[in-house]
Amino acid sequence: MKLLLPYFAFIVSLTLSINLHAQEIIKLPLDTQPHGINIISDSQYQQIKYNGYTMAQLNSIANDEELLYDIFGSPTSKNVSSFGSINYKFTGLDLGYYAQVEDPYISGITATSRSALTVKVLGESIRVEDSFDLMKQKFGSDLKIKPSTLRAPDYILIFDMEVNEWDGLLIYFDASTNQVKEITYYINP
Repeated sequence: MKLLLPYFAFIVSLTLSINLHAQEIIKLPLDTQPHGINIISDSQYQQIKYNGYTMAQLNSIANDEELLYDIFGSPTSKNVSSFGSINYKFTGLDLGYYAQVEDPYISGITATSRSALTVKVLGESIRVEDSFDLMKQKFGSDLKIKPSTLRAPDYILIFDMEVNEWDGLLIYFDASTNQVKEITYYINP
């Protein structure tokens, strides 16, 4: 028994040493990246494309279901609310727009599937399952992120315009994989 004690102590100290070293090497984005919102100019924000279309272009065809289907595919469901909101569900994508106004507008898009949506920001494409390292390559190593208070321990990459920080493009990352798990565009009415 006395002979096993030094071996056991050696194994425990080696395991602790390896674990401490591994923790030093693996740095999570929430620990290394600046926190905040990535503010871009109003004109850059207006040029963000969703499956190849700016939001102004999508808003101009919001009442044309056939064109929406051409862009996003055939919906799996459609729900019209009593207060003028129309919500479409496509495979891996939800789209809502407010129709009971003079100029209907898209109030939100949420994509959870890689094939459902490609967003282009500052000329760079973003899709579900892209890695955070890829985002840093595309947008720079000082890319800002925020912890997700509602979806902890996940984190969010936000692009917003300098004149209106209430609307935005949110890219949610799974903290365990550091990959995009959801892309959301929203506008406050």
